[in-house]
Amino acid sequence: FHFHSSNLMVASGWEEMFSRRRSKSPSTRRRAQLNASTPGKMVVVEQQIEHGPSTIFECLSTGIASQPTELHRKPQPIHHGPPQRPLTDLTLASLYAIFLPDGYPHSVSDDYLPYQIFDTLQAFCSTITGILAQRAMLTGMGVGNEAAKVAAALWQTTVRRNIGKVARIAFTTLKGTDMDANCKTWRLVADVLNDLALAVELLSPLVCVATSDCNSQWPYFTIVCFAEICRAVVGVAGGASRAALTQHFSLRDNFGDVNAKDGSQEMFVEILGSGIGMLLSDLVVETNQGPKWALFLLFAALHIIFNVLACRSVCLLTFNRQRAHIVVEQWLRRSKVLPPPAAARIESVLHFGGSGVPGT
Repeated sequence: FHFHSSNLMVASGWEEMFSRRRSKSPSTRRRAQLNASTPGKMVVVEQQIEHGPSTIFECLSTGIASQPTELHRKPQPIHHGPPQRPLTDLTLASLYAIFLPDGYPHSVSDDYLPYQIFDTLQAFCSTITGILAQRAMLTGMGVGNEAAKVAAALWQTTVRRNIGKVARIAFTTLKGTDMDANCKTWRLVADVLNDLALAVELLSPLVCVATSDCNSQWPYFTIVCFAEICRAVVGVAGGASRAALTQHFSLRDNFGDVNAKDGSQEMFVEILGSGIGMLLSDLVVETNQGPKWALFLLFAALHIIFNVLACRSVCLLTFNRQRAHIVVEQWLRRSKVLPPPAAARIESVLHFGGSGVPGT
């Protein structure tokens, strides 16, 4: 384990790299001598590689000679245009450039790929549940209801969003210092609260009278404000924990690139998930709540499972209270320093023990 805030390249590392590169350029020359005892044959005594492929020589004359035979470079065939590459290689290279950080896999940590696989799957499930909840929210806001008023919908939306902003500021003040140390925990908490907010939004049209405007009814307004508060916590906890994990994955001061490519992956998955979610929502009859809730609970459960697997796949290299306790306990019991992968398998993804800083 070690503490690190950034990845720095020291001058000695650069000097060592360049010295290795210089050592790979031999200074010998390729020469040919005619063997006096064996007419017409050459004996290669040394070889030279001049900053590229090996230089190829051939003998222009035969017979006995006392002087070295004239040598020249063998002519190479001329290729016009760029080198041809298979279509599969071009496709893979394009996908790498779009969705993976530059220099992958050497520019990210070893746990980057398993985490991104599970993170992609959970984002897909979350998009489908979001489509189902959004349809219910639109119904509650008065889409298709003649009694609904635009002014009431605007009032309800404005007040609800302001309540969410206040909740966001309050949660950041209370728990902002704990996001880095326990990023796995808060990542999982954010996704659980996100599913809770979606479930409340899916339930919201059932608490208002269908013959009147839902936006002017206090039961409907109360539960959608609760969903907005949950979503505010999701925004803070999810964004902060994602930033902490991205910093862990970045090995070459490429935080921005890793974060941007993660956004590209998420957007692509959301496009696919929204299309499938629209198809599923069209198959569900609005008056029949059973199939709608069955679909929601199925994808919400998959969403939580994939999030747990994603958090379990991350091997953090810094201490928090839980990891420090695990390592010290193993040292006292077995006189053995536990490596980070072993500690990652033992630690719980739900830990609210603080960051180890007094007062947190």
